[in-house]
Amino acid sequence: MRAFPMRSGLVPGAASTAGSQLGRRGRLRAPVAVLVATALLGLGGAPAVASSPAHPLPAGRVEILRVPSGDADGRVREVWVYRPPAAERADLPVVYFLHGYPGGDRNAESIGLPSLLDRAFGRRHRPFVVAIPDGGSAIHPDTEWADSVDGQVRLEHFVTDTLARAVEGPHPRDRRHRAIAGFSMGGYGAMNIALRHPGLYGQVVSIAGYFHPDDPDRMGGGQATWARANSPDRLLPNGRRTHVLLVDAARERDPLIKGEASRFAGLARHAGLHPTLVVAPGGHDWPMVGSQVPAVAHFLDRGWPRLRRS
Repeated sequence: MRAFPMRSGLVPGAASTAGSQLGRRGRLRAPVAVLVATALLGLGGAPAVASSPAHPLPAGRVEILRVPSGDADGRVREVWVYRPPAAERADLPVVYFLHGYPGGDRNAESIGLPSLLDRAFGRRHRPFVVAIPDGGSAIHPDTEWADSVDGQVRLEHFVTDTLARAVEGPHPRDRRHRAIAGFSMGGYGAMNIALRHPGLYGQVVSIAGYFHPDDPDRMGGGQATWARANSPDRLLPNGRRTHVLLVDAARERDPLIKGEASRFAGLARHAGLHPTLVVAPGGHDWPMVGSQVPAVAHFLDRGWPRLRRS
């Protein structure tokens, strides 16, 4: 994906209440406020509740994993992981979040994602683990979060197999306690992987994504069979048991992405799915993603199984 590319680097001094509007290829624009408590189409949940100094909200912790990629170049991929203040067990849900291009696993730090999650969980949203892997490659830079036909890059295999085992460890989750989400190229990758592996993920969230291959770095080698096999447009029947959230940016300008969420929602309904569609204020940037954390947490709440009493 190349039009209006997104900057991947961290914004110096950015916090959970402020950020920078970033072009998809690194063009820094004027600072904008992060809309932490945006609520659209009934998805925003309760308003933010300020914590008292005497009763601070419990905070999650961040860890960095280094996981062998399985790629032909033998690289080790970094994985940014947020773990909430909850017991690590098989019914603690996990969300795998895929970044855009160019990007990296540290993008979430530019919007203060741990603090946003702490607040969302403090408003009684069910806590979950968030894992953001590095999806870059020197061989095929614009990876589409897929497996390349030449076998050099195996991101789909990494996400669905190696990454899940590394993050979940001795407490493997079933599909009801596992979701996949992503932004921009990651929004495409999340939907593609979810529909190609419906037995692995019960929920999928695509934020400012697209739903057909965009392959400038030839992950598919120009092969029509690869393009068909990695086209969410064609895979919708696989998602009839999947809880789907589509988020579009109100100020989206990328012709690859503009209007895609609405178009895909129509195709999904025709295929018998029941997607939720949100148009979020803001543009194609990480502050817009941060503004939707409460809405995404609320949406996922409705899809996680109810907790059993011990």
